[in-house]
Amino acid sequence: AVIDASGTWRTPNPLGAGGIAAEGEAEFADRIAYGIPDILGRDRALYGGRATLVAGSGHSAANALLDLARVADDEPGTTFIWTTRGTDLVRIYGGGDLDALPARGELGSDVRDLAESGRVQLVTGFATTAIREEDGRLIVEGDTADGLRRIGPIDRIVAATGQRPDLSLTRELRLDLDPWLEGVRALGPLIDPNEHSCGDVPPHGHRELSHPEPGVYTVGIKSYGRAPTFLLLTGYEQVRSVAAALAGDVASADAVQLVLPETGVCTVPGGVTVTGKTFAGCCGGPAPEAADGCCVADAEAKAAGRGGCGCGVAA
Repeated sequence: AVIDASGTWRTPNPLGAGGIAAEGEAEFADRIAYGIPDILGRDRALYGGRATLVAGSGHSAANALLDLARVADDEPGTTFIWTTRGTDLVRIYGGGDLDALPARGELGSDVRDLAESGRVQLVTGFATTAIREEDGRLIVEGDTADGLRRIGPIDRIVAATGQRPDLSLTRELRLDLDPWLEGVRALGPLIDPNEHSCGDVPPHGHRELSHPEPGVYTVGIKSYGRAPTFLLLTGYEQVRSVAAALAGDVASADAVQLVLPETGVCTVPGGVTVTGKTFAGCCGGPAPEAADGCCVADAEAKAAGRGGCGCGVAA
């Protein structure tokens, strides 16, 4: 058997919008960090007392921004700008106290407080197209609803724009992948970030993770392809199911139990039908009950064993 658990961390998305590198991105690669740089540790000297642009609207961007804020507390002249391609930040801000993972909820709340404090300049609806150098510093250009905008000068860029799977490892194998996310096809409709904010996915195991090539499985975050909603809990159960199948214990392999912690956020209601089965998604069931400007978890969906993520749509 071949189990591909190689992840996506070492294949980041480019900074440029549309999935391609921005003009100048390769030229100035020595001043761009992808993912989450060690801002408080070995990379601190690169950011202290300098201006940094952080691009992205996920948890990686949030971590980088909060680290930069801590550096700014100690080192005068440390400034940072936050750009996002989208304009709705509900997903990154999260569900706060409604999040069943307290650290995740706290992360979203902290970055929201940072943005609202005015310490970081937030530019939404900004699609990066080019990086240029002027007087030894960088200018970032991007398309906005109002036309071309130039941001800078800055010294460093953190591109927290997500990752994608490296499919070259298995190019000679017959794989069945979702054409958009590049993860396993069975999961695609359930985790598409354009349709789901909370990554609510029903239990799945060796059958959904297998491919037409006999004995080949994709597990871990690579099974999600380009979707950013993967949790370690999901990977543990995936691997347990595949290992049981390889050991010949089909009953155990099929007995997949996966209950993901609620995020407290859901932006897209409605169910999804996959291979003849309809799943409620993260906002399934009747209209939720308003509470504190958000909506509480759909109790009926939970009682039916359909999961749910605690909604939390902003009022």
